[in-house]
Amino acid sequence: MDFLVLLGGGAVLGLAGVFVRLADTTAHLGPFASAFWRMTLAAPLLVAWAVFTRRGAPVAAPAASGSPQWFSRRPAPPAPLAGWSTAALAGFAAAMFALDLVFFHLAVVWTAVGNATLESNFAPVLITLAFWALTRRAPQPVFAAGLVAAVGGAALMIGPNLGHTRALLGDVCGLVSAVFYAAYQVGVQQARQRLATAPLMAAVTTLAALVLLPFAVAEGRMWPTAAIGWVWMAALALLVQIGGQVVIAYAVRRLSPVLSSVGLLVQPAMAVVYAWLLLGEALSPLQGVGAVLVLGGIYLARKGM
Repeated sequence: MDFLVLLGGGAVLGLAGVFVRLADTTAHLGPFASAFWRMTLAAPLLVAWAVFTRRGAPVAAPAASGSPQWFSRRPAPPAPLAGWSTAALAGFAAAMFALDLVFFHLAVVWTAVGNATLESNFAPVLITLAFWALTRRAPQPVFAAGLVAAVGGAALMIGPNLGHTRALLGDVCGLVSAVFYAAYQVGVQQARQRLATAPLMAAVTTLAALVLLPFAVAEGRMWPTAAIGWVWMAALALLVQIGGQVVIAYAVRRLSPVLSSVGLLVQPAMAVVYAWLLLGEALSPLQGVGAVLVLGGIYLARKGM
């Protein structure tokens, strides 16, 4: 059942790029503004959930053995943020998530939704490389195959955009968003050892909204010019942020790393499908091969953690 929940959450998350693009094209809502409203509309509901959870039975802290492991069948790597306070961890996760959204939403507006989503999912590759650099302990050999496949696939998908500056910048933003998403995952993984899902996601979402506010104001396109824009923002907040991010944060803790790795590939795969069906963004045959290579590479990279 938890695996089906994870698949559902991943499928819903795949809609994020579509909603951001529709808000931009149908209501002239800027990418930074859509990120801000996504957090702002979701925050009160998550805070209410956290308060309701607090009034119930106390939630035991997750056992160390049940925490996510970045390297399977190996000793857990050192926790680089272990000495930080819980508030600092939540603040770090929120800031990294906000910056991830800044670059991801720019990527969605400037390049293809499928490209942006696949590129942002390079986070597992970056996490493994970072821990490799910190610990000097090489990941499993299968990681190298995953890295080569993911990079080669990304090159095939980005290739057609080399002559188009705006689209190429969008692809760069998609890859940069993966850096911040990787940092966000590390922060949440360590904060999750001290906080339950509800208070953690409420804190991260609320703080991320505050970080995103100056970006949205400076952008100058903070308010939708058509009522349909609020529909896309409500969908981002309710379906993507609450129905996707929170559901996945809950389900991943209860599944093995292998099942989690497979389930989380649903998000970029479904994003490509949604972009084709809802936005008419069909991949060329070569880009299709690249997308398959990226998905396979991400899976192997997760397996090699």
